[in-house]
Amino acid sequence: MNAMQAAALPAYRTEDDTQLRPALRVVRPAATSCVTTSQPAAAPLRLTRRGRIVVAGLAVLLLTVLSLVIAGAAQATSHAAPRGAAGTSLGQVVVRPGQSLWSVAENADPDADTRLVIQQIVQLNALSGDTVFAGQRLWVPRS
Repeated sequence: MNAMQAAALPAYRTEDDTQLRPALRVVRPAATSCVTTSQPAAAPLRLTRRGRIVVAGLAVLLLTVLSLVIAGAAQATSHAAPRGAAGTSLGQVVVRPGQSLWSVAENADPDADTRLVIQQIVQLNALSGDTVFAGQRLWVPRS
């Protein structure tokens, strides 16, 4: 601060009278009305580039999950014969309580080897294991 600027500011002296310091001024806010009629406008949401990428990624993820759920539901309700069943006589059975895949295979084709029939049932229905549940619909080869 130069001498001209120091002279323009109101000052007070310190105890040792060697330094001048600017005096502090208290500024009070202007009087405002006690009743406000409108809320302050909220600033619009602004996303950074990273934020836009995250929002777009979440939207794509949501659409993917929804399409998989819809496709799974459509496949579960489909009662058409499997693709690999050409030239084979097929029938559809509903698994009853207490039945196993072995008993379903024996009932489906009693004259054939039960192990081979189980293998065909697993392939026809795209089963991941040998567990079946009551009420489940299965395509089975007929004799």
